[in-house]
Amino acid sequence: MILAKKEGKAFQTLKGHTYDALKIYKEYLRRNFDVVDDFCNRWEIPTEKFIKNTFFTIYLHDIGKITKEFQNNIKKGNRSNKHPHPLYALSIINNIEFDYLLDVPIEVFAILSHHTQLYDNLYADYQQYKKGTFLVDEIKDFIKNTEDAYNTLGFSKFFEFKELKIHEIPKDAKPLKLYKLRRDLWIITKKYINSLSFNEKIKIKSIFSFLFSILQLCDDFASLNFSEYAKNKEGTFDDILENSEIYVPTLNIKSPLLFILKDYKPYKFQKELYNTKNKFVMLFAPCGRGKTEGALLWALNALKNFKRNKIILAMPTQVTSNAMYDRLVKIFGEENVGLFHGKSFIKLKDSKDIEDEEDLEEIRDENFKGNVFFKPITITTIDHVIYSFVHGFSHADFALGNIQSSVIIFDEVHYYEKFTLEHLLTLFDILRKMDIPHLLMSGTLPSFLINCFEGYEIIVDEEGLNYKPFKLEYSENHLICKEGDKWKVNGDIINEIIDNYKKGLSQAIILNTVERAKEFYKAIRDKVPAILYHSQFAYKDRVNKEKEIFNLEKMRNRQNKPYVIVATQVIEISLDMSVDIMYSELSPPDALGQRAGRLHRKGRDWKENGKEYKLKIFLPYKHLPYSKELIEKTLDYIKFYEKPLNYRDIKDFVDDVYKDYNLSIPSDLKLFFDEAILFGRHWTDLATIDDEGKFFKVRDDKFMKIEVVPKVYFDELGENALRAEYMAKIPVYLILNEIKNEEGLIHFYPYEKRIGKRTRRYLICLFKYTYEIGFDYREEEEFEDIL
Repeated sequence: MILAKKEGKAFQTLKGHTYDALKIYKEYLRRNFDVVDDFCNRWEIPTEKFIKNTFFTIYLHDIGKITKEFQNNIKKGNRSNKHPHPLYALSIINNIEFDYLLDVPIEVFAILSHHTQLYDNLYADYQQYKKGTFLVDEIKDFIKNTEDAYNTLGFSKFFEFKELKIHEIPKDAKPLKLYKLRRDLWIITKKYINSLSFNEKIKIKSIFSFLFSILQLCDDFASLNFSEYAKNKEGTFDDILENSEIYVPTLNIKSPLLFILKDYKPYKFQKELYNTKNKFVMLFAPCGRGKTEGALLWALNALKNFKRNKIILAMPTQVTSNAMYDRLVKIFGEENVGLFHGKSFIKLKDSKDIEDEEDLEEIRDENFKGNVFFKPITITTIDHVIYSFVHGFSHADFALGNIQSSVIIFDEVHYYEKFTLEHLLTLFDILRKMDIPHLLMSGTLPSFLINCFEGYEIIVDEEGLNYKPFKLEYSENHLICKEGDKWKVNGDIINEIIDNYKKGLSQAIILNTVERAKEFYKAIRDKVPAILYHSQFAYKDRVNKEKEIFNLEKMRNRQNKPYVIVATQVIEISLDMSVDIMYSELSPPDALGQRAGRLHRKGRDWKENGKEYKLKIFLPYKHLPYSKELIEKTLDYIKFYEKPLNYRDIKDFVDDVYKDYNLSIPSDLKLFFDEAILFGRHWTDLATIDDEGKFFKVRDDKFMKIEVVPKVYFDELGENALRAEYMAKIPVYLILNEIKNEEGLIHFYPYEKRIGKRTRRYLICLFKYTYEIGFDYREEEEFEDIL
């Protein structure tokens, strides 16, 4: 009896695991045949052949386990690291006649990489492996049983079976011989791929990742199903999967308009989004006008029109991803909505009651599903989408395969700085070449961005753009500045805020740096109830701050109770809130437009309800974190926009300031994508487990930050404080300044923790830290010089 899986005292046979995996595949085909058929048609490959070859790939993926060594190890509960079954399978498959889909044997590569993903040095170090002894008769019997699996599981409706022809099965798997087989396969494939055009490479990448994702789906969840089934059981089991449909979730919304909008009448732009048959669309609509609802209407119809089965929402930040996840779970249900970003595990854990390790395992499973876009709807960051295309994380090919059958919504595409925007425009070009439908949403849609696109239908919320929800006023004074070594807050503005609060007005004060926001907050906190919000809180504290602000907004709406928030530019797209008056340091016009999206949200006129809604702009103490040139350009134009503004005016403002803005396209994303068509670097060379760039970066960190653990949490919780939710990001210059001193580090000390065979290093920060303020340090004069 050939074994494949072990869970405690329970075993599953290779036949059983393989049949369970094929049951999931059959269910996938049953629910998604149109999706597969459309995919094959657009790449001009025979649908039946794709289905058949994927069947054989799934059937043969674990055939390398039929060795004496693997069978002995699994019975004893030992690992088989020295006898890697995906690599051993190469010796067997090399002796099977196979009618491959492409000139590149992607089916073989899928089997080789189904426990990792392809990269240049996969299985290159043959000396670390040991010789394996094939159980030849058992291998032949297993291959002969393929037709029985085909008939028993009912695949005859999808393709006509053709028996696999086997040449001589080798007696053993010798590491050196396997190395030569693998080396020759790599060399021939790389040479062939390098000879292709970029469009031809894209075809290989798309087809491989799609096939690979189906294999991973079937293998991973057949294994997961057995692990759950076998708990507290003993014995040996064959196929045990009964409810394969739970591993192939689908979204079935019969009436999207009614489902999304309920009894509300759709706006004109929402109708246009719902009715369009264009795969590539741009939406220009202001904040608070139902962009998300319109985007969902487009996506639900696109699933039907373009034969796709998943919706991905790519958000600018982790915070916006969290907020969108909460919103969509209420609409579609938790079972249909996934979430993934660098800290999504914390968010998912925070939303559930954790009682034991089994609960934690369920959250890990949810986080994994988000990672690979398993559910019908997934909310993620643009970083994670981009890393899917360049082997930027351990399951990137699995995720990219699911993207092949998805439609994607990109929120606030104008928001990103130049470096990231160039990556996005390069990504959009790849998506068009892959024929992946996507919608780009913007609140300003600047001309420099429009000029970069061809073939997109532009839909505009004409009605919403005519509203004038606020008046812009500019002052040459500062909200806060330095006199000598001390910060001085504008006393007149403090008094004005106090008076406004007494009148029942909610207000936001936006500073361009964390330090200035903290100092302004300290000056006002004893005079009116206020809350401080910025990016340098520990992650758990940021989440709690967001809840606190949400509750303040709820109290304002229900009881007309005002509040005051002091924040940095993190507020621009992170929070669903609406204030009556906003005080802001001068920033580029697109950032000002985003900040204004938190002012008189959904308002039509700057004078309503007996109030005047105003965006009051003040000179910043310094231009950072923005470029001096950009701040000066904005300053040149701002006086022309001192009036009640609509979003057309804001677009004009953006166009004026950015009229000479040039984007360098394609970015180096294209080079990294080209490198990772099949192979490329190992993912750990490109990014961290938290989707943060190492060799390849999605965002240009002009102001480098580093994660630290506040000492107050370490003193309270010990090593439990080394978890991600207790870490905060602070500027690297704080550490660099201390390193330059002869005394060395004063406010930081390293801490090492042993995790298995690895040692992980942490940095404990001794600056005073509180939930109210965050870290209490003073901005250094060297700040600008270091940057």
